[in-house]
Amino acid sequence: MNIISGIIGHMSDLSCPEKVDLLELTSDERASPHFAATTRFGREVRVSLPRGTELQDGDVLCFDDDTAVVVKAKEEDLLFLKPGGDAIAWWAACYQLGNFHRPARFCEEGVLTPNDPLAAQMLDRLGVAVERIHAPFVGRRFGAAGAHHHHHDRETDAHHATRHHDH
Repeated sequence: MNIISGIIGHMSDLSCPEKVDLLELTSDERASPHFAATTRFGREVRVSLPRGTELQDGDVLCFDDDTAVVVKAKEEDLLFLKPGGDAIAWWAACYQLGNFHRPARFCEEGVLTPNDPLAAQMLDRLGVAVERIHAPFVGRRFGAAGAHHHHHDRETDAHHATRHHDH
């Protein structure tokens, strides 16, 4: 069993490895710093990352021989909100998602949030265009909880610690 304690890079930044073994994870699993899982090829991994680290789609966790173990965002049941002509309704929808403490991911075309009957009902009442989709829960994340994606090295750790000390 491989024990993974850090992220070594992202697929977009590395030259293509000979083989890729995907570790499919939900958004909740990607946000957990400690877990055990099995890759698509049956490789068992144990992940123990620094607190606050959130894995992203495409993160490379390790190289095992000629194979890279890479995070793959698993498809989930989501609501996809699309901006429409009523800006106030759109802003109210985003405000209410925060008010309901619903996680959200922001992308060029709109906002993703996990499918939830109460959220869907609220969005329907506001008249915001919502599509129920099955897709990876990825996109830009804002807010105090989990606002950063950590790729640690000594310089980054020192800068990060200094920034948090200044809060």
